[in-house]
Amino acid sequence: MRALKFWSLVVGSLVVLTALLGTAWLRSSLPQTDGTLELKGLSAPITIARHAHGIPHIGATSDNDLYFGMGYVHAQDRLWQMEMNRRIGHGRVSEVLGEAGLGFDKYFRTLGFTEAAESALEKLDDETRASLQAYAAGVNAFIDSHKGAWPPEFILTGTTPTHWQPVDTLVWQKMMWLDLSGNMRTELARARLLAKLSHAHVHSIYPSYPGDVETPLPDLGALYGETDIASAIALVGDEMPEGYGSNNWVVDGRRTKSGKPLLANDPHLGLTTPSIWYLVRLNNTATGENLVGVSFPGTPSIILGRNDKIAWGFTNTYPDIQDLYLEKVLEGGKQYLTPTGPADFIARTEIIKVKDSDDVVLEVKETRHGPVVTGVVGDSADFLREGYVLALRWTALNAEDSAPTGLAKLGKAQNFEAFMVAGRHYFGPEQNMIYADTDGNIGYHAPALVPVRKPDNEIMGRLPSPGWLAKYDWDGYIPYEQLPTRYNPEGGIIATANEKIVDSDYPHFITRDWALPYRGNRIRAELESVPHHDRSSFKALHHDITSDMARDMITVLKPHLRGLSPAADALLLWDGTMDKRRTEPLIFHEFMRTYQRRMMADELGELAGDFTAIRSRLLRDSLYYDLQEAARPDLSVEYYHLDLMPEAEATLWCDDVTTESTETCGELAKAAFTEAMETLATRNEGDWETWQWGREHSLTQSHRPMSQVPFMAKFFEIKTPIAGSRNTINVAGVSESKSSLNASSFGPSYRGIFDLSDLDASLYVLPTGQSGNPMSGTYDDLFPLWRSGDYITIPARGPVTEGAEHTLVINPASTDSP
Repeated sequence: MRALKFWSLVVGSLVVLTALLGTAWLRSSLPQTDGTLELKGLSAPITIARHAHGIPHIGATSDNDLYFGMGYVHAQDRLWQMEMNRRIGHGRVSEVLGEAGLGFDKYFRTLGFTEAAESALEKLDDETRASLQAYAAGVNAFIDSHKGAWPPEFILTGTTPTHWQPVDTLVWQKMMWLDLSGNMRTELARARLLAKLSHAHVHSIYPSYPGDVETPLPDLGALYGETDIASAIALVGDEMPEGYGSNNWVVDGRRTKSGKPLLANDPHLGLTTPSIWYLVRLNNTATGENLVGVSFPGTPSIILGRNDKIAWGFTNTYPDIQDLYLEKVLEGGKQYLTPTGPADFIARTEIIKVKDSDDVVLEVKETRHGPVVTGVVGDSADFLREGYVLALRWTALNAEDSAPTGLAKLGKAQNFEAFMVAGRHYFGPEQNMIYADTDGNIGYHAPALVPVRKPDNEIMGRLPSPGWLAKYDWDGYIPYEQLPTRYNPEGGIIATANEKIVDSDYPHFITRDWALPYRGNRIRAELESVPHHDRSSFKALHHDITSDMARDMITVLKPHLRGLSPAADALLLWDGTMDKRRTEPLIFHEFMRTYQRRMMADELGELAGDFTAIRSRLLRDSLYYDLQEAARPDLSVEYYHLDLMPEAEATLWCDDVTTESTETCGELAKAAFTEAMETLATRNEGDWETWQWGREHSLTQSHRPMSQVPFMAKFFEIKTPIAGSRNTINVAGVSESKSSLNASSFGPSYRGIFDLSDLDASLYVLPTGQSGNPMSGTYDDLFPLWRSGDYITIPARGPVTEGAEHTLVINPASTDSP
C-alpha cells in the first residue's frame, strides 16, 4: 500500500494525547472482560472467557450467537484495524486522513469493491446472510455500549467508529483477494520491459518454471503498434516479493510417533501491528462442537484451524486470475471496440469526501472486461498509444462470491468429502488447502474459480491483451471436479510452498508465475529425512533457516571465487544458514545484488532502479555457462539444484554494452564480490568476520497509519533483528530498496501445528498479540514466543470458563430496554 502522509491531521491531537497518556481515561479504551452485560442482538446468553494472552473462548447455544460473540471480541480488541481496513476497501480513507488518503480512495473506488460486495451479499443464502448480520450485531453492540475512550488511533485522527454492516465483511475479503493476487503487476512489468528489451532478455528475467517450456512472448509492436517510449510506468505497487506466500505440510500416521497425522501451516504475509490474524475458540454448548484457530477481524469465520474432527491449513496457489485488456477507444470517447463492434462504456460517478477539503469527483468507466484502470494502476505511456485504455478482468470483481458460506461449511466438515463440498463455495483466490482428520486420513484440494484461456491465446496472461479480439477472452472456469486434489497419497506426505502443484500432464493452465521450489523441496526433503515425526520436529521445521537457494548458488560460485580473498573462501564453505549472528548471509546478499546490478544495469538503463528483485536463477546460470564444460559442477546431485535455463538466455547479460571490450560473467562476479566487501565496510565497523546479518536484517511490524509519523511509530511498531531470508522455510523479507536495504517487512503471520492424536495439544502463535490497543498488555505479548520459536495451546475439551483469567457473560437485553 502507498504510504500515508498525514502530519497535519495528528499534530494538534498529539498535544491532547500526550497530556492524557497514562491516565485512567485513556486506559478506559481497554475493553471490559469481567462481569455481566445485557445487549441486544442475542437469542440466549453467551460467555466470553479470556484465557492466557487474552485468547477468548466463546460459549453459546447457537452458531449465530457465537458469531455475535466473535464480532463483539473483534471490536473489543481490533476496532481501529477493522475501521481502517473497511475504509480502504470502500475507498473512504480521505474522510479520515484528508488528501493523504486520495490515492487509496481513487484506486478502490475504481476497482469497485463496494459494488461487487453488495452484489455478492444479495446472492448469498439466507443462513449465510444471517450469520453476517449476527456478526455485525456483535460489533455494533460493542460500539453502542462502550463507555470511555476509543482506542488511540481514533483520538489521533479525530474519528468515531460507525456501525459495521454485513457488506463490510465481504469488502474485507476482497482486500485479501488483492493481497494474494499479483498477476496484473507482472503483466505491466513485462510489457514495460518489452518496450525496451528483446524477448529473450525479458524471458531471462521471467524465465519458465524449472522444467517447463513456454511459447515465445508475442511481439509488442504487433499488439500495441509502434510507440515512442516517453516515460516509465508507475505501477500500483511492487510485484510480490519472493517468499511472500506460505508453507503448509501434513504427514499421515505412518510418519508420526503417535500413529495419527500431524499438520503444520504458516502463512507468509505482511507483518503489521496488530496482526492480520486473531486467535479464538468457538464452543457451541448445545452440540458440544468446537472451532479453534485464527480469524480475520471483520469476518465471523475461523479461516485456518481445526474442529473436533479435522484440521486444515492454506497456502496461496498464485493462480492467474487477473488479465489486463487493451481497449481501443473509438472517436468521441464514449465507445470502445469489441469483437462484435462498438460498445458503450459503462460510466459511474464517485464522490469522494475529503476531510478539511472539497469533495473530489471521480469518473469511473467499465468495459465488458471490467473497470478501466488507466491512470490508476500507473502511467502506461511506455506501451500505450493515445486512444487506448487498460481494463481489468479479475475474478474478485464477479457479481457472486460465496466464500462466507464455504468457510462456514469448512468449519463444520467431519470428513474429506465434506471438506471438498465446502470448497465448492470458495471462489478465490485459489488456495492449497491441506487436510487431516482423527481417523488418520490426509488430503489436499485447491478450490477456486480459475479462468480457462482459449487454445489460440498465445499471451496466456503474461501481457495486456487486445480486448477487441475474442481469442483472448476467458472461456469459463476449470471444472470443479478437475481442480487439483490428492487423498491419502502413497508416500504419506503432502507439502506446498507456493511452487508448482501440478504435473506436466495436468490439462489446465493455472499460472506460470509459481514460486521457485526451494522452500517446497526442502520441506519435503526434511520430512522424508525423519522416520517418525512429532510436534517437536514440526516446530524445528517451522524455524528452519537454511537457504537452499544460497546452497545452489554457492555450488556454481566456487570455481569463480575460490582463492579471491579470505572472505570469499569463507562464503564458499558456508552451509546457507541465515543465522542473524553470522557474517556470510550479509556478504551473500550484498554480492547477489551487486553482481546483478553490474550484469544488468547497462541494458536496463533507466529501468534498472525499478527491477532490483534478485533473479537467482539467472545469476546462477549465467555463471554456470561461463565455465568451461569440464569445470561445470554437476547440478543433478542435490535435491535443491534447479533445472538450468537455456544458455542463450542466461548469458545475454554478461557483456557490458557500454564498453568496447567484451566482459565475461566470471569477471563481473569477481569485481562484484570485491565491490560488495568494500560497500559493506562502509556500513559496518571492524573486521569482516565481526559483521552480523541481524544488524542489517531487522524486522519492522508496521502500523497503519502511525508508522508514517516518525515520532509516533515507536509507540505502535514492533522491531527485532531476525534470521532467515526469502528462500528459507522460516521466511523473512529482504528489502532491495536503498532506504530500507536488507530490512524485512513480511514473514510467518501465524504458525499452527495440529496433532490429530490429541487436538488439544495443538500449537499456535502470532507475531504480535491479540489486542490492537498499545495500552493493552496483550498488544505484543505473543511476539517473544514467536521470535524464540515457542507456541501456546488452546485446549477445547472443557467448558470455556475452565482455566480462564477473565469471564464476561452477555445476556440478551429485554425488548423494552433502551
